[in-house]
Amino acid sequence: MIATAVTLAILWFVGTILGELVRQNRDKIISALQGQSRVLQPGSRPVTVRFSPRYRTAEPARPALRAAA
Repeated sequence: MIATAVTLAILWFVGTILGELVRQNRDKIISALQGQSRVLQPGSRPVTVRFSPRYRTAEPARPALRAAA
Protein backbone atom coordinates (compact mmCIF):
# COMPACT_ATOMS: atom_id res chain seq x y z
CA MET A 1 0.00 0.00 0.00
CA ILE A 2 2.76 2.43 0.92
CA ALA A 3 4.88 1.38 -2.04
CA THR A 4 1.97 2.16 -4.39
CA ALA A 5 1.55 5.62 -2.87
CA VAL A 6 5.27 6.32 -3.13
CA THR A 7 5.33 5.13 -6.75
CA LEU A 8 2.37 7.32 -7.66
CA ALA A 9 3.96 10.31 -5.91
CA ILE A 10 7.19 9.81 -7.84
CA LEU A 11 5.32 9.49 -11.14
CA TRP A 12 3.32 12.64 -10.35
CA PHE A 13 6.52 14.52 -9.51
CA VAL A 14 8.29 13.41 -12.71
CA GLY A 15 5.21 14.29 -14.77
CA THR A 16 5.05 17.73 -13.21
CA ILE A 17 8.72 18.42 -13.89
CA LEU A 18 8.49 17.19 -17.50
CA GLY A 19 5.35 19.24 -18.07
CA GLU A 20 7.09 22.35 -16.80
CA LEU A 21 10.10 21.72 -19.03
CA VAL A 22 7.88 21.26 -22.07
CA ARG A 23 5.95 24.42 -21.22
CA GLN A 24 9.15 26.48 -20.93
CA ASN A 25 10.79 25.10 -24.10
CA ARG A 26 7.73 24.64 -26.30
CA ASP A 27 9.05 26.83 -29.13
CA LYS A 28 12.41 25.06 -29.22
CA ILE A 29 10.75 21.64 -29.26
CA ILE A 30 8.39 22.56 -32.09
CA SER A 31 11.17 24.05 -34.23
CA ALA A 32 13.39 21.00 -33.62
CA LEU A 33 10.58 18.64 -34.65
CA GLN A 34 10.09 20.68 -37.82
CA GLY A 35 13.81 20.44 -38.60
CA GLN A 36 14.56 24.11 -38.06
CA SER A 37 17.49 25.10 -35.91
CA ARG A 38 16.94 28.07 -33.65
CA VAL A 39 20.67 28.18 -32.98
CA LEU A 40 21.68 28.95 -36.56
CA GLN A 41 20.00 32.29 -36.92
CA PRO A 42 21.40 34.86 -39.41
CA GLY A 43 24.55 36.41 -38.00
CA SER A 44 25.52 33.39 -35.94
CA ARG A 45 28.12 30.85 -36.84
CA PRO A 46 28.14 27.10 -36.20
CA VAL A 47 30.49 25.72 -33.58
CA THR A 48 33.27 23.52 -34.88
CA VAL A 49 33.92 20.42 -32.79
CA ARG A 50 37.23 18.67 -33.18
CA PHE A 51 37.60 15.05 -32.22
CA SER A 52 40.77 13.02 -32.45
CA PRO A 53 40.45 9.43 -31.27
CA ARG A 54 43.19 7.98 -29.15
CA TYR A 55 44.34 4.72 -30.69
CA ARG A 56 45.64 2.07 -28.36
CA THR A 57 48.52 -0.01 -29.56
CA ALA A 58 48.41 -3.78 -29.15
CA GLU A 59 50.23 -4.97 -26.08
CA PRO A 60 52.00 -8.30 -26.05
CA ALA A 61 50.39 -10.91 -23.84
CA ARG A 62 51.91 -11.32 -20.41
CA PRO A 63 53.41 -14.74 -19.77
CA ALA A 64 50.91 -15.48 -16.98
CA LEU A 65 48.00 -14.83 -19.28
CA ARG A 66 49.60 -16.76 -22.10
CA ALA A 67 50.08 -19.77 -19.79
CA ALA A 68 46.44 -19.58 -18.67
CA ALA A 69 45.23 -19.85 -22.24
